[in-house]
Amino acid sequence: MATIITVHGTFAAPTAADPNGGPTPEPQWWEAGSTFEKDMRDFIHARDGELNFVPFPWAGDNSEVERRAAGDRLTTVIRDLETKSEPYCIIGHSHGGSILSDALLSNAARRRPLANLKRWITVGTPFLKLRKELWLLTRLSLMRKVIFVASMMLLLMFLVYLIASQVGGERTLFGSTFPRVWIFTGLLASLPALVFYLALSWLDRRSMLSSHKRTTRRARTSFASRWLPLSHPDDEAIQGLSLLPDARLDFFDKSFAVSTITLLSVITLPILYFVILLSPPTMVRIADWLKAEIYDANASPEAEAALNGLRDQLLAARKASGEAVTSESGSAVPAPPDRKAAWQQYRAKRQELAQKYPNLDAIERGLRFKKRFFEKDGQTCEGGVLCGKGRDLATNSGLLLHVVTDELSWALGAADLEDRSKRWFWSLFVPAIIVPAILGALALVLMVLIQGIATFVSAVASGVLNSITNSEVKRAAYGNDTDGEVAIGALDRPSWVEKSLPRLPAPVADLITDYSNAAASLSIAKFRHAIGQIRFAVPPHTADTAISTYFTWKELVHASYFDVPEFRKLIAQVISRAEGFVPSERFRADPDFAKTAEWLDAIEAGPATTDEPADRGPTPQDSKAVAAVVGSTVKASP
Repeated sequence: MATIITVHGTFAAPTAADPNGGPTPEPQWWEAGSTFEKDMRDFIHARDGELNFVPFPWAGDNSEVERRAAGDRLTTVIRDLETKSEPYCIIGHSHGGSILSDALLSNAARRRPLANLKRWITVGTPFLKLRKELWLLTRLSLMRKVIFVASMMLLLMFLVYLIASQVGGERTLFGSTFPRVWIFTGLLASLPALVFYLALSWLDRRSMLSSHKRTTRRARTSFASRWLPLSHPDDEAIQGLSLLPDARLDFFDKSFAVSTITLLSVITLPILYFVILLSPPTMVRIADWLKAEIYDANASPEAEAALNGLRDQLLAARKASGEAVTSESGSAVPAPPDRKAAWQQYRAKRQELAQKYPNLDAIERGLRFKKRFFEKDGQTCEGGVLCGKGRDLATNSGLLLHVVTDELSWALGAADLEDRSKRWFWSLFVPAIIVPAILGALALVLMVLIQGIATFVSAVASGVLNSITNSEVKRAAYGNDTDGEVAIGALDRPSWVEKSLPRLPAPVADLITDYSNAAASLSIAKFRHAIGQIRFAVPPHTADTAISTYFTWKELVHASYFDVPEFRKLIAQVISRAEGFVPSERFRADPDFAKTAEWLDAIEAGPATTDEPADRGPTPQDSKAVAAVVGSTVKASP
């Protein structure tokens, strides 16, 4: 008995029956009952016994983790065949070839030469080129990172204590002399971290076989000579993924965030107002500064006492009932018999005070300020600071309103006006006209400042976001979801194989190209005729359903290999030459038998190369186009 194992590529799920009762779709190349299986049985016989055809299904996700899990399962299948000492060949298409490479690495790590593996064939496989992260911590999974950091906590606590003791001048630790205890305790504190480091390093080496030199050397010695790659010079998956590192995709323009951030200038003033209003320390500092720098500088106890007396008399005169008024000192101020005469008396006494104290208006303003913001019910507020200590919203808002009205009008010339009516008018004019003008100018300055900051932030953010997005796009395209490894490119050979073999000869490559072009022309014609149906379809087509309805992926060379009869015969030629397999009489009589033999000889005898997979250097157009096609390229790898 001899066995052929087939491994499909990404996104190739097993063929399912039509849920609407329609005809069952034709099996895919790797499935039982496919045209490929029929050709293999027609063209190849086992040298001893029956030819066995074994499909190897796997999840099909574009995920390196899934591919390695599939590689482990494939290793089990291989081990069973090795146990039976049956010759076998394995064919992997697209990332199915990557699964096959991972399985061989796993066997090399276990020192299994796989003597019964006669040939392993990869078709259109882009092998990822991975770089291991430098530090062990960055290579660990999240769970292992947590464990590793936890193992270092005892050492961290010891080091913190050691440093703190030395900074504090202590020369002993735990009651003993410093050198002996430091050495002994340091060793004990380091022991958990050392043990976990060694254990995690061992697990890390086992999980990254492609970075282990002895494993790759063993795999190269054991399996490289049995490998045959079959890939078209224009295979979209290999070309696209190999050019992807040079692609630079600018998703975010340098000014993408400028308009949004600058829009904040519209509400900057209200935000600043509420920030100040709701900040107790700021409000207390504003009140203390006004009191100390402006009002206490003009304070006069005698003038304030006289003004308080006049104020009490004026209040008593305003009482219509003739009742006495209690002053702040507690004494009763009788109501005058004639209110008009009392008012005239108040004005006369105030003029006398003004002659005695030229800065009476400033003293009176300071008196009002302290009564309003530093006193409550005639008593000084707690601590002699702003009432409420900056936490009273009414007091805070009153203080800020006082600053932009009374204080600002006084600073802008109200103090120079002798006529009280003019001074009163000016105190209204400044808040109504000048304050909005000043705030408007301040808003414009803030807008310019914010716009400058926004330009800088947007330029920096666009660079960072473009870098992150490019990295994630490439990571998704590569399916690079492993911890500790970064995909930096793709090759047409496994990273542990030193040299690449030539691509498919032109005659067979042209046949695949012609088939793909024919499929593309049919799909384009079908798509053009169906544009109206797509527009008015119920339910409407999404991008995915429209593509899956009108395209077959045979429009790509990458998905067309096994639909070309001559290519299937080339694979039959390869397997029939392997030990344990022989070509059938029908195949020997086939007109293409000699031709496929020539093709195979050309591939195996052609000049080997260590170049990257692209036959041409990447151009700027390649780099720009690669992002547009790489998603469909990878998705079209059944």
